[in-house]
Amino acid sequence: MKRAYLVYDAADAKVNMAFINQLVVSAKKQMIDLQLVLLNDFSVPELVEHCQDACFVFYRARNCDYVTSLEQANIPVVNSSHVNALANNKYMTLQFARTLGIPTVPLYQQASDYEYPLVFKTIDGHGGSEVMLCQDEQELNACQKQFENRLTLVQPYIESNATDVRVWVLGNRIIGAVKRQGRADFRSNVTLGGSIERYELDSLQMDHVLAMQKAIRSDYIGMDFLLLEDGTWLLNEIEDPVGARSFYDLFDEYLPDLLMDYLVNHYVNVTIY
Repeated sequence: MKRAYLVYDAADAKVNMAFINQLVVSAKKQMIDLQLVLLNDFSVPELVEHCQDACFVFYRARNCDYVTSLEQANIPVVNSSHVNALANNKYMTLQFARTLGIPTVPLYQQASDYEYPLVFKTIDGHGGSEVMLCQDEQELNACQKQFENRLTLVQPYIESNATDVRVWVLGNRIIGAVKRQGRADFRSNVTLGGSIERYELDSLQMDHVLAMQKAIRSDYIGMDFLLLEDGTWLLNEIEDPVGARSFYDLFDEYLPDLLMDYLVNHYVNVTIY
């Protein structure tokens, strides 16, 4: 039986243990021994050494240094260091998407342009926990002081009725999309109390998603778009690692099997001519 590794930060592993166990079972169906590795237990060189026998590493953390070193050791990693770095830097994500002609949430470049209310974010935050709506300069100054040692960005507040669309992409296939709407909060994250429903992408939206995917060449990723009242949308961020609780709630396909089928076909059962 071939071996692969599933890498998580300890705190994230704790809240995702059901998903982790499902992935392990799905891997066994494919004759893959998928072993959980907690990032906190390893330095970068130690993780590389530990994963020497891997047919692939499914990396579900956010420290890109580990991914880069695994790649340098010729160990296949899902997702690549390029995707991991891009997804965990909101500023880079938006700038990259603009080069592809994908509509994005605007960025304020200088303080003289600020209009209130505005949105303040850490560049590498996730799950909506470090996204703040500032009504005036005093609130903005408080946010800047709180995160003075972090990279941050400032954006115009765009009225979307706290609604966005999460799209999951596996390889070159869009496997699902949901509309999320916040409750008593301008953020739409389900973990913050938002509601969800399935969402059908139109042809232009599919073009945006697939253009982004073609450019970044991810394996498994989420893309989040603000959904405006006129039906248009703006890319807000991409997620690696991406959560999938909404997928479980709304779609019949079993995600762990989908993931393992893809990973085995792309990284294990590969015919070289």
